[in-house]
Amino acid sequence: MNTRMFRNMALIAAIVLAVSACGGGTGGTGSGGGGGGTSVVSTGVMAKGSVILNGVRYEDTTANILIDDTPKTAADLRDGMVVKVLGTVSDDGINGAAQQVKALIEVRGLPTSVNSAANPQSLIVLGQTVIVDDQTVYSNLAGFGAITTSTLIEVHGLRDATNRIRATRIEASAAQMGDSTVDEIRGVVSGGTPGSNPPTFSLGSQSVNAIGAVIAPAGASYQNGSVVEVHCNLRPCAPGGVFQVSRIVVEDVEDSAFRPSSGQRFEAEGLISGFTAHPGNFSVAGTPVTTTSSTRFEGGIATDLADNVKVEAEGSWNGSRLVASKIEFKRSVVRLQGEVTASNTSTSTFTLTITGAGAVTVEADSLTSGDFAGGAVPPVAPGVCIQVRGQRKSGSGVVVTAGEIRSGCSSSSDHLIQAPVEQEVGTTLTLLGIAINVGNPTDSVPYENIDGSPMTSTAFFNAVVPANPGPPSVAGTLVKVRFDTPATTVKQVELED
Repeated sequence: MNTRMFRNMALIAAIVLAVSACGGGTGGTGSGGGGGGTSVVSTGVMAKGSVILNGVRYEDTTANILIDDTPKTAADLRDGMVVKVLGTVSDDGINGAAQQVKALIEVRGLPTSVNSAANPQSLIVLGQTVIVDDQTVYSNLAGFGAITTSTLIEVHGLRDATNRIRATRIEASAAQMGDSTVDEIRGVVSGGTPGSNPPTFSLGSQSVNAIGAVIAPAGASYQNGSVVEVHCNLRPCAPGGVFQVSRIVVEDVEDSAFRPSSGQRFEAEGLISGFTAHPGNFSVAGTPVTTTSSTRFEGGIATDLADNVKVEAEGSWNGSRLVASKIEFKRSVVRLQGEVTASNTSTSTFTLTITGAGAVTVEADSLTSGDFAGGAVPPVAPGVCIQVRGQRKSGSGVVVTAGEIRSGCSSSSDHLIQAPVEQEVGTTLTLLGIAINVGNPTDSVPYENIDGSPMTSTAFFNAVVPANPGPPSVAGTLVKVRFDTPATTVKQVELED
């Protein structure tokens, strides 16, 4: 499966997808997914071009579309919205037809605080902590710095393991909101009295008063642990710090159409929570997921699974859980081992020099974990090996945002770099902007496949395909290069997806 032919076929398919998107699609009557295909429920962060979600372009011209609870048209769907899609996927796996689309709103209201100096930047709306990053989409805003405590915003995003919202889109145009006249919070009911329909409870740190609220759909009920959307139509909505609910929507009942049936294809994108081990059970954006020894990984490996890592889980619903046939890391996992040669505590950045490759700038923030957590950075320490797990930051330059920083390194402290291949010229691969000739590794097993088996050099280079910016973008093959530290020669090269 891991061959140049397979990857090039995928790339060609993606280019065909982009061409069809530029031409406006098939209107649901051609190969774009109209009448047949496999039934699927899919959730995650969409991109515009009809609806592009989890690698599938869904034709949406005949779909029933809601933003929150408000009927909308396909033109109202935007980049960065978190959506649920019910539809079909054609046999090519990249085209489909949406029957129903619903965009989810995590919170809408005025910020009570905006912290531009935080790393990462954050704000609080109706008791919900919102964090932004390099992939957050801003609408009708010049950027995070344009948000004040008088800016009405609607936040789309993914909840992390501590219930903070990682914003994927921040909307400031009232015309593009679900309903700009209503403040809203989406969350999990907690702290209510046992039983059905507790009159007071909490959503995160926000106290809620639902006395007298209309419950929708009619006949629905909620309890501790239910996912609800609470609305307030009389501002200010939180006098005395308590959110006054006029309407409460029980999401599991209202969105029953998006509930997969046993055996149905199901895809969920989001942040991992409750992770303990693989194979095992955890959640992705609130969806219970099970991995098995047969689960395959793209953009990373099983040991990269951890809380707050963004993934797409793809598989089938067994009646209570999504059994994952594939886990795709939505941002390819970069791994580095090297020596700190410069460190700046005021900017939470440091330079990691990988002997044989070069220097990489690493950025830490309050979300970074490990031996140097919360924005701390390791000091310059000659001869001391440091390991970093993270993702390449979007934008100009080569900066790796660290998810984890550890003292000490694996494999006898060999320096290494793992990243998607950006360019391939002969036996020279470019990783993180660094050109490395991997044509003559010194190890007894110079080239290693994803399953740990030896490869010939011909098989290895046939398997490597560099990144393509698209549209749509195609990630390059994830490759790990290990060096004969302290020598600069390449020791071993491994495929990681």
